[in-house]
Amino acid sequence: MLSGRPAGRVAALGDTGGPAAGCNPVAGSRPDAVQVSDATRKVRLVTAGSITLQQAGISYRLYARPHDALLEWLLRRPRHRTFHALKDISLTLEPGTSLGLVGDNGAGKSTLLRLLAGNLVPTEGYCKINGCRAALLELGSGLHPEYSGLENARLGLALRGLEPAAIEHALPEVLAFAGLGDFIHQPLKQYSSGMVVRLGFSIAIQASPDVLIVDEALSVGDQYFQKRSLDRMRQILDQGATLVFCSHNLYQVREMCTQAVWLEQGRIRLMGAAQTVVDAYQDSTRAKTLPPSATTPALPQTETATTPQASALPAIPPMPRLLTVVLAGDRQAAETGAASPDEPDLPGYRTHTAFAVEVTLQTAGMALEDLHVGIVLRRNDDVQCFGISTLHDGFRLENSADGSARVCFSIPQLPLLSGRYCLEVWLIDASGVHVYDARERCCPFRVRQDSQQQGIGLCWIPHQWQNRGLEA
Repeated sequence: MLSGRPAGRVAALGDTGGPAAGCNPVAGSRPDAVQVSDATRKVRLVTAGSITLQQAGISYRLYARPHDALLEWLLRRPRHRTFHALKDISLTLEPGTSLGLVGDNGAGKSTLLRLLAGNLVPTEGYCKINGCRAALLELGSGLHPEYSGLENARLGLALRGLEPAAIEHALPEVLAFAGLGDFIHQPLKQYSSGMVVRLGFSIAIQASPDVLIVDEALSVGDQYFQKRSLDRMRQILDQGATLVFCSHNLYQVREMCTQAVWLEQGRIRLMGAAQTVVDAYQDSTRAKTLPPSATTPALPQTETATTPQASALPAIPPMPRLLTVVLAGDRQAAETGAASPDEPDLPGYRTHTAFAVEVTLQTAGMALEDLHVGIVLRRNDDVQCFGISTLHDGFRLENSADGSARVCFSIPQLPLLSGRYCLEVWLIDASGVHVYDARERCCPFRVRQDSQQQGIGLCWIPHQWQNRGLEA
């Protein structure tokens, strides 16, 4: 039973501030438990769940005037109203689970992350974390602006409990991952926001924590570092750690997380599989642009975790959605050597063979004139090879009897040269701006060119060679 900051080694490179100005935590009953049991650095010793929350909540007292807090203490009469930043949060995460947090600004995501990181204690309910935690919450938190990057790295590792010898042993890996070069010797106040994130994340992931907590901070990094960071997070997950990931990039939440929680007004609106939760949140967000008179069914009954107040929230209208994206075309190429030996299940095509994609979508009763499908072919190094949509081509979708639509995009002779590729499929409106649904980097496939076709580059361009005789 602890009343202050949780015990154990807590590497919280995140928000360490207290309540907002003018607010005091609700006094009274202390949290039932805020416990951290250390795991060894070589072998993970985690119990049934890495994270357990039971009806946990964070409340603050809000006063109309600053001196009302003093009057309340002197007169013993309440002069405040209670604000619940979090209320009735219950969840259990097993080791190796990745949880994504989605929700609008002010929904309570950062407060929940600060609770899990140990920066806050619950004013009600129960919170238990097993193992060593590492958190990257706010940009630059836990780093001193006057110290150099190297000094901040040493300080951050020391705060994680490493001995001096272990710090010197770990420093090369931290500096290599951060990739700051000679700037590592410059004061942190001279760093760009992306450089600060590089350093903070490199420190946080050192020694592979049992619980990794990441807020929106990674969004300010460049795409190359984001990819390296996401790959490192996947490695930590594969080692049996638990990941709590908060991002407004819903594609990253889908790809990184197996489970997700949608927070609204400090409560869990929906909890379940990441794809299900993200789709429901996107539907709700897009529905805000619809007229208030729109009537729709309520949330799906499966994989939900509702609260008494959740029923008062507006229902989610159905929105158009992509159902399936399937590769088609000349798949016989896979049997003639187009498939990779080390990836036998990866669909293979040969240059100049037929290529096709079949897309099935749910129209949700929307007029087909306002629905269009866009497809992008992208190489594995993120080069966009080609993109087109039914809107650009003036093609109109046709509805089926069950309210769905199926369209086939085909290329009679695929011009792509050897390489690995994937698709991006978008469901957009007639303006081409509003996105109803998207599948990014889906349906990976490989292309091989025949030995007679020795061209290099991105695609095969029809061409001719001719001899031109010289005039006398």
